Formats: sequence, C-alpha cells, structure tokens
Amino acid sequence: MQNTGKPSEDIFEENMKALGAHVYRFEDHADVNKSRVRKRIVSSKPSDYLVTEKGLTAYAEVKSIAESSRFDFSRIEKRQWREATKVTKAGGLYYFYLHFISIDGWFKVPASLILSWPKKSMRFEELTQFQFTWG
Repeated sequence: MQNTGKPSEDIFEENMKALGAHVYRFEDHADVNKSRVRKRIVSSKPSDYLVTEKGLTAYAEVKSIAESSRFDFSRIEKRQWREATKVTKAGGLYYFYLHFISIDGWFKVPASLILSWPKKSMRFEELTQFQFTWG
C-alpha cells in the first residue's frame, strides 16, 4: 500500500482544530485532481498548512514516514526548502510535523534546525527531543 501522506494530514488537521487552532490548508495536486480524468497541473505550495495557534502563525508541512528510522531531507520539495529558508530568515515560523507511522509517533521540528543540519537526514534518535503527543 502506497503512503500518500493524506491520513497523516487528516490526523494533523483534526488534532490542531481540536486544540483551537485556525488551520488553513493549501490546495495541492491530489485535492485538485481527486476525481478528474484529465489532470490539472497545480503549482507547488510553500507548505501543507498555515496554522495559527495561541496567537502565533506558522507554516506547517506534514511528512508521513512509513518504514524508516530516519527523516530523509530529500522528501522536502524544492519549493518547501526555498520558502522555509525565506520564512525563517525573515524571523517567521515554519515547522515540519513528522509522523512515523510504525510507532504512531509525532515530531514537531523547526525548519531552522533542518536548514542548518550538517547531514542530509535526521535519525530517529536525533528527533526524540521534538516528539509530542496530541492533546
């Protein structure tokens, strides 16, 4: 079964709303072409969501990791790299929400950390300080 990431996005959205956050979802390729025979090209977006919670607004990119003990940065689209760089340089907030499906574990990692990370991936052990639970 292919990991589309949509179930993780649904969990993210549902839980953020339950916390009282305002969640704006950017429309992506899958949303636009859900039931279309002729597929439309959709420009890439800066992230999956724009979220406001407790007075702070941040970009939020949800990544679903099915069978791995690391988050490989090659999973980040070029547009997301560019936008994360611009947002953090301007003093804004951009987070990667990583969902490791095998353990149903969630991690909220600041883009500023990923942008300055000396390797091309982060091992599970390096992510533990960013683990959180919903609720």
